[in-house]
Amino acid sequence: MEAIRILLVCLFAIPASAGDQPASARLETEIARIDGLAADNDTKIHVIETMAQELGTHRNHLILLKKQGQDSFGQIYVKELRKRGLDDQVILKKLQSIGGSVEGKPSSTNFRPIAFVGTAVDHNSAGTFVSITPEIGIDSRRFAFVVGVPFYGISATQREATGIGDVYASMFLRHSKGPYDAGAALTIGAPTGDSNQGLGAGRVSVDVNGTLQRRFERFSLFVTGGYTNSLFNNVGYQRPFISNGNSVYASGGIDYRVHRRLTVGIGGFGLLGLGDQMVISQMTATAAQMTSTPGTPGMPGMPGMPGMPGMPPGMGTGSTGTGSMGSGTMPFYGYAAQTNVPGSDVSDYGASAWASWSLTPFVKLNLRVARSIPYELTTVRVGLGFDLSGALSRLFDK
Repeated sequence: MEAIRILLVCLFAIPASAGDQPASARLETEIARIDGLAADNDTKIHVIETMAQELGTHRNHLILLKKQGQDSFGQIYVKELRKRGLDDQVILKKLQSIGGSVEGKPSSTNFRPIAFVGTAVDHNSAGTFVSITPEIGIDSRRFAFVVGVPFYGISATQREATGIGDVYASMFLRHSKGPYDAGAALTIGAPTGDSNQGLGAGRVSVDVNGTLQRRFERFSLFVTGGYTNSLFNNVGYQRPFISNGNSVYASGGIDYRVHRRLTVGIGGFGLLGLGDQMVISQMTATAAQMTSTPGTPGMPGMPGMPGMPGMPPGMGTGSTGTGSMGSGTMPFYGYAAQTNVPGSDVSDYGASAWASWSLTPFVKLNLRVARSIPYELTTVRVGLGFDLSGALSRLFDK
């Protein structure tokens, strides 16, 4: 009987002691779990990137510490947190959070859903352009596919228009090797937007580009090159026109991570129009609207001619036929709702600067300023991005 009593005490004591496992033992268990994820090529980068963001450093710094010592990534992370005065209970929660977020990420063969809504307001002297673009798709580590349905609002000198734009599908391929990231993107747009209102290209549009990025401690360099048969907001900034015609373009710049939630950057862009271009203006009224719009005497329905009332202010200086707007000269996209121009008119280059702030893990605030040198046009963009992918994933998991 005494033996049975001792056995029962032992049976109840074992689970009690397991549940009362010291924090140090649970910490070692989580470190082992994190190191297991870091050993998997499909999850390694995300583990290190998440640790680096939490520590306010770059992932290359953690990789360097790993090479210089004998500690694992999990051990390095714990030591860095202890240097900041965090106790083991807090560190344990952070490790568990990293493990949970990484295990929810797609591998190279598994996919997760994408749900994203981007909003932006672009303003320059030609007008104000508002966009709301929901996107939905799938994502893996090396491949993604999304479909977007943009909604636009245009407010310009002679045009007020709202409606759906050109629905598009984009495919992305990406690969990382050491400090280098490479990617390619193909976007095809369907003519669902009303071209008479400046909301769409009026035909199937294609844009293909490739990007190479080199990561350093707190900054990264990138360069992009591409081709498009429809110029809109895909090169440098939101233009006040859509141009249908072949063009090649390039851009590049530097991203600098000021804080784990704040990134700033500066760069430049260039565009070369190939052959004739059909320009759809977003600041000039349609033919039907122009017949009822007072204009310059002798030119019924036309906007005010150079130096006369009705011309949008601040359109810049330069010479006609070169893509620039001379002093008191109407820009080529201001003459008519639709017009044909040589490729040199739409050729463009300039500089831009941007900042991106993660307000929450799911909401990002973006600010961008771009300056077109030939057009002497400065465009300011303020946007918000809402990442709903996590909520969609949890919905599918139920």
